Amino acid sequence: MSAPSIETAPTHPRIQELLTWLELHRRELHEAVASVPAHLREIRPGEGRWSVAEVVEHLAIIERRVAKMLAMRVSAARASGVGPDTETSSVVDSYPDPGRATDRSRKIQSPEPVRPSGALDAVAGTQALEQARVSLISALRDANGVSLEHLVQSHPVFGPLNMYHWMVLAGLHDSRHAAQIREIGESLAAS
Repeated sequence: MSAPSIETAPTHPRIQELLTWLELHRRELHEAVASVPAHLREIRPGEGRWSVAEVVEHLAIIERRVAKMLAMRVSAARASGVGPDTETSSVVDSYPDPGRATDRSRKIQSPEPVRPSGALDAVAGTQALEQARVSLISALRDANGVSLEHLVQSHPVFGPLNMYHWMVLAGLHDSRHAAQIREIGESLAAS
């Protein structure tokens, strides 16, 4: 006797686009971390600057928070009867001014709750980041069948964003900090 088949809804094109987007940007981040020798990843390149380990810890904190927010917003939307998205156009292409999120010439001061504690080394920070990514991917997959277009949450720097754009920003955040990690590596190599 065979096991009963479990029917699941196919992944919506917009959700799939975001899963691919997040994977692409996370790969860029991992490559940036790998470009810095392991023995330098806990060293701050200067006063008031973060180490690679601290950047990774910051990303883990942010991603855990975003995963939790997405899960809560999707749960509330589902409970209030929000149905599936009928649109299939690119949400990545609809993100307003992605360069603003990745522009390292424009400094962004992280608020206290998302600043790294410095208690994690690069290995522990990477493990925390991977756990946070599992939570984010799970929340995004769970959003399949719910339109995220009108689920809006304000970002402290980028203003009101729908949940699709929050996911686009998560990828851009990885890229921004990949650039920062490469800068850290170059600075440490030069000293």
